[in-house]
Amino acid sequence: MRKGKHLLWVVLLVALAMIGTMFLVACEDEATTDDDGTDTTAATDDGMDDEWGEDLVIGALNSETGVNALTGAEQKWAQEQAVEDINAAGGVMLNDGKKHKLVLKYADDQSDPTAGAAAMEKLIKVEGLEIILSSNITPVNEAAGIVAEREQVYYQINTSWTDFIRSHGFEWVSDIFLTPVDAGSVAAEAISIAPAEVQPTKMAVLVENNPDGEGLGNGAKAALEAKGYEVPLLELFTEGTKDFSSIILKFKQEGIDGMVTLISPADGIQFVRQMKEQDFAPKFIFGWKGFWPGEFYKSLGEDADYICHDAFWSETLPHPGAAELGQKFKDDHDGTDTVSAGLPYASVQILAMAIERAGVFEAGAVRDEVFGGSFEGTVYGDVQYDDEGIAKTPMLALQWKGGERVIVFPDVGNTMELFVPWDER
Repeated sequence: MRKGKHLLWVVLLVALAMIGTMFLVACEDEATTDDDGTDTTAATDDGMDDEWGEDLVIGALNSETGVNALTGAEQKWAQEQAVEDINAAGGVMLNDGKKHKLVLKYADDQSDPTAGAAAMEKLIKVEGLEIILSSNITPVNEAAGIVAEREQVYYQINTSWTDFIRSHGFEWVSDIFLTPVDAGSVAAEAISIAPAEVQPTKMAVLVENNPDGEGLGNGAKAALEAKGYEVPLLELFTEGTKDFSSIILKFKQEGIDGMVTLISPADGIQFVRQMKEQDFAPKFIFGWKGFWPGEFYKSLGEDADYICHDAFWSETLPHPGAAELGQKFKDDHDGTDTVSAGLPYASVQILAMAIERAGVFEAGAVRDEVFGGSFEGTVYGDVQYDDEGIAKTPMLALQWKGGERVIVFPDVGNTMELFVPWDER
């Protein structure tokens, strides 16, 4: 009797299990069928497998720490935004007939050439990467470029003096920027817009003591002198300097009433604060690199007003996607705008186009598409590389006014105001 009851319970349990299995199958079928009863699960999975190939991992040097960290942060944002937008639009199609997503792998160059070379070694030898995006300072990119050339990996540089890069005769390194003389002429053109009777008469050049600074210092001095300005002082300083008082005193004693500088954001903020402390207020102040990050104005507030700076992009330029990119940056940075995001964003666009044209994710094939290549419709406009892998960018001059910045060169109808002395604000 007990055996019979036990057998009955076993049968019931088996029956219940079968019913449950049928119920689950029915539910699964219902969840994966269209209204017309067609099964879409297999088609969707197979379609995804067929459409997307392996991710394309690209290396990237970036000044995540050190004196160039503020400009490095803007560049990194732009590169990541470009990758996000390209992937959302369908990624990069290769000869395998599949779309591939771009992925960035960063290494910190610490704003230092030696660390930059080591970071490049890591990306190549540890991470196994063959295509790498650059930092945005010339000394780091020169050092990293030498490593890339030795290892025969493609290094795509932006924002480094093209004559320095060209002088190496690199075959695996491209660059998109301009020469120090071209950059120096922007400051001279900007100040020449002011009425002659109020222009400065004695200009000083203050630059970092490195190849970047020396090149721009000589270029700026030549450009200013060509415009008829007297330039009695060209001063070099070490990055990370905490005390500019002796340099400022020298400028005051020499009667300097206009100055241009290549300086990092951190050093630039320190310099302006000490200018105010020592009541040094030249009529014209123009800075490359350090004066254009939004954090520069946030740190100094109204003390940054009337200071001019270089720029090589603006969201107001009539290029595809420029306005949208500028708005995205402001949305992510509490309304602060950017003049630097366009070039690194466009560099990623160019790289994606070159990879797709090559049809394979190989350093030599991608490099060959860039050298002598023409790339249309970027947020930077149309870009043309020569046979040595060099492309030239236009330059702008802008001025901080009330937390905003306006283009003062080329002349678009805005008025450039001379620097207002500290005690008159």
